[in-house]
Amino acid sequence: MTSYVSNSKQVEVQGQVYDSLSAAARAFGLNSDKVLERIRCGWSIYEALEIVERKLPSLNYQSRIEEFVAQEKIKPGSVGKRISLRRRRIREWLNLPGHSPTRHSNALIVTDSEGRTFSSLKEASAEKGMHRSTSKSGGLKLVKVKKYTFESEMAISVESILLLCAHPNLGLKDNLFYPNGHFILLDNQVRLHLFFRNTGDNEYIAFASIDGVTLFSVKCSANGYGVSSSSTLFRDTALLKPYEKSALHILMRGCAKQNLEEFLSDFVEYKQP
Repeated sequence: MTSYVSNSKQVEVQGQVYDSLSAAARAFGLNSDKVLERIRCGWSIYEALEIVERKLPSLNYQSRIEEFVAQEKIKPGSVGKRISLRRRRIREWLNLPGHSPTRHSNALIVTDSEGRTFSSLKEASAEKGMHRSTSKSGGLKLVKVKKYTFESEMAISVESILLLCAHPNLGLKDNLFYPNGHFILLDNQVRLHLFFRNTGDNEYIAFASIDGVTLFSVKCSANGYGVSSSSTLFRDTALLKPYEKSALHILMRGCAKQNLEEFLSDFVEYKQP
């Protein structure tokens, strides 16, 4: 069962025929929307209906590509197009320029005393009418960021996730505080739902959710950012409810990680006191 399966078609599960995927979901006592979303994300129908445990994908890039091609019944050449589309959407979300092989992976975000952001020191100097050598005395602040942190496919890190919540360019978004939030596509077609709440001048809180479960929040200000210590990520996993554990494992799958303890430990250094 793949992401293009129609909900209106009959499905057979363990020898029982159901009129639709939604009917099968109800028969197994599951939320039909969640089951359909799992199917769209590439889960098998037995995994989506929780008949068998969802297995995390291999970290081997080539084998994962081959599995994806076989699952989706597409040409191998189409995989690259899907990857490029995801990268382009993330760049658009962060207001980053299109990929150029001549650009260095480490780049600068330039802000002035009024909080305006420029894509380069050259652009900022021209706008302010000053020479680049006098940038600091002219009130320009230079911050090194990895603009292309998502270039390494299948290796989205905790740092990458936090950049989605706290990148300096997010201040340029007119709709950042859109009440319905924003969806960002991670690895394995995992959709990260981000909500932003304005808490003052140049300060906001970003809430990251999977399947309606808020897993962590990031407090962002001019002085930096950190993950709230009260986040679900930092709770004892033995005390989490089943749906919270499920959301946590989906996030881990979105970062192509397999060891939960190691994955969670990466967040600790960003934990606010």
